Amino acid sequence: MISTGIALALGALLLFGGWAVTAGLATRSVSAVNAVFLSYVASIGIAGAYVLLARRPITGTRTDVGFALASGAFLAAGSISFYAALTRGNMAIISAIAALYFVVPVFVGVGYLDVALSAANAAGLALAVVAVALIAL
Repeated sequence: MISTGIALALGALLLFGGWAVTAGLATRSVSAVNAVFLSYVASIGIAGAYVLLARRPITGTRTDVGFALASGAFLAAGSISFYAALTRGNMAIISAIAALYFVVPVFVGVGYLDVALSAANAAGLALAVVAVALIAL
């Protein structure tokens, strides 16, 4: 049996995949900026309903609330960039390149947060980059 964390991660994989496909389809006739706006209208509705149903008040240190807000700003800017890229390129290639976003927190973790990176981890990162390069050919 798989762990709850793995099951949720697989759900995220499918949902992010659906997001990439529907974003690509939307940008065929909707401008990138309007597609992002419409997607965020839908997202705030779903996230807002989740927060209300979970009945969990927003708590945390000012610093961590600030990080949560900053992550939203990065997500919005990244979404704008992603949608704009979809209007100008191949959905499969754009999505594959954008999917390498996980490399950024790895480098930040190793460089600034004292996270250890094993040889297997480094090899996995290198193979992921090679895989995206092959997809882009």
